[in-house]
Order: sequence, then C-alpha cells, then structure tokens
Amino acid sequence: MLATIPTYADPTPPAVSPYAQRIEEYVRTLGWSLGLTETEDGRARLEAGYGNFVAWTYPEASFRDLCLCAEWLFFTFILDDLHTLKIYDEPEAWMPVHRRLMDIINNGEDPAPPRERTPFTKALTNLSVRTRERLSPGLRTRLNRHLDLFFQGFAEESENRFRGTPPGIDSFTHTRRLSVGMEFGFDLVELSQGVEVPQDIYEMGLFREIVEAASDVVAWQNDLHSLHLDQQRGDFHNVVIVMQHADGMSLQDAIDSTVAKVRGRVADFLAAEEKLVPFLEARGLARADCEDILKVTAGMRQWTNGCLHWYQNTTRYAIPTAPGELDQQHDHLQVLLPRLDHVPRQSCR
Repeated sequence: MLATIPTYADPTPPAVSPYAQRIEEYVRTLGWSLGLTETEDGRARLEAGYGNFVAWTYPEASFRDLCLCAEWLFFTFILDDLHTLKIYDEPEAWMPVHRRLMDIINNGEDPAPPRERTPFTKALTNLSVRTRERLSPGLRTRLNRHLDLFFQGFAEESENRFRGTPPGIDSFTHTRRLSVGMEFGFDLVELSQGVEVPQDIYEMGLFREIVEAASDVVAWQNDLHSLHLDQQRGDFHNVVIVMQHADGMSLQDAIDSTVAKVRGRVADFLAAEEKLVPFLEARGLARADCEDILKVTAGMRQWTNGCLHWYQNTTRYAIPTAPGELDQQHDHLQVLLPRLDHVPRQSCR
C-alpha cells in the first residue's frame, strides 16, 4: 500500500533534524510525565516514535523550537486517539472537551477546578503559555484559530458517526481538511524556520490554494496508509471508504481513484507554488520576503515527505493482534484525561 502513495518529487530524501535522538528521548520523557507508561497500551503507543516524527517534519528547528513542535504534535495525536473513543460518537459529548481545550489554549489557564486538572491539562497549559511567549501575536492568533478548527473537525466527525453513514465526498473533503490538522501543523513550519507569512498574504486566494492542496495531500496520503486500520475499526472517515460508499465502486477502484486524487493535488500545489513569486512581486513584495514565503511552502513539501518516511518506521498504524485489543487500544487515555469534560465555560481574554 505505501509504495502506491504519490508525493512531491522534492525533497528526496527529506531532511532530518540533527536533534532526532534527543527529541525522541524528550517525547518519551514527556509521555512518562503524563502517565502514559502506567498502562501496557500506553507504553506500546509511546513506541510509535513521535519524536522521530517531528525530526522528519521540522528539520530546521532549533532544539527549543523542536520541543514546542513535538509537544503540539504529540498532544494532538493523543487528542486524535481520544476522539476515537465511542463516548464521543455524538457531537454533544465532544463539545465540552473542545471548549475546555480552547480555554486552555487561548487563556493559558485551565478553567477546571484544581482537583479535575490532570498532568495532561497542566502540560497543555504550560505549552500554551510557552508558545504564546515564542510567537508574534499574529501567528499565535492564527495557530489558536487553526487548533479550534482542528477540534471542530472532530465535532463534525462525531456528527457523522452519530448519524451512522459516511458523508458525501464534498462534505468529507471539508471535514477532513479540518480533522487532519495541517493548518496548525504548517503554522509550526513557520515557527521552526523563524519566518512568518504576513496575514494578508496568508488569506490571499493563491496562498489558500497552496495550503488547501497541501492539506488534502497529507490527509489522503494518511487515509491510504491507514486504510487497513480504519476498516478494522469500522471508521468511515477515510477518503477511500467514502468514495467506495458514494460511488458504489470496488475497494481497489476506490484506492486507485484516491491515488489519482493525491497526484492531482500534488500537481495543484506545485502549479500554485510556481505562480507565487511573480504574484507577490507584482504586489510590491521584496524579493527577500518572497523567498521567506517560498521557504514556508518548501517546508510544507518537506513536512509531507518526512511524514511519509515516518510511516515506514512507526507502529502507530499497526493493527493489534490480540483478541479484543482493538476495542481497548486507547484505554490509556482514561489515565491521561479522566475528567476532561463537564467544566464551565470561561470567556477568552
């Protein structure tokens, strides 16, 4: 399956951070501090190599910034796993979780009473404060907005699961762009490189084409790679399964169509990227500023190819072999987040 997944020709091979070993040790220590090693499944999940993941996706970051990127990616992997629990098969169950997470992220404070705070929510609070200190107000606002959209994607998936049928392809594409979380992942590319795309440029149609194409590429590559696991779980939030259901096609035809869709979005990205410099220069942007923005789009390609390299080495998408293990795969989350919901709403400051 992995060999059929198309991607960008450059960079090949993708770069890797010189801090790869240090950041893997850092993430494992973080997992220990959160209580991840208190269950067998948690210990197994920590073997997935999340530090190696950020070493391949943010290779230019200083060690300090790589730690920030690693924590955000590690925490969002945890939350992605959390959202697969059956208790969140309806949006009303996810909403208070979403609300509390955004209160922590926006305010740098946990709205829950002290007795309901966990090592995870305390660590997320600390991470939010350190990130706010590191980023400009504009990039921090954008990152927080994209995290909010990421959690909104989970809410839309909960609504689909509650309804019990796969969404149509257009609805799925919108939701998958949110739930793959690449907008905030690409915000971290800017952090890792020490550059920032001006907000007016970020909102321009051409740059939005680049971001959306890159998000689709990552999402559908992930769907191809994790198809076997989604089938086992009965999770229809996968572009292959959605197309198979919507068009009544065979599994192989749906896989082939998805491969073609990924190739098409790679081509869309490259075509828009090629237009970017003349487009920006025509609007009076200095060449150095154009090069900084191109550095960010090159970082998106690096992120994608680095992620594909990680897929070859991670155990995250392995199907459990023990009877009943699939249903209990995320039991460790009850240790990390035993009382994440049912907290009062606080206004953002």
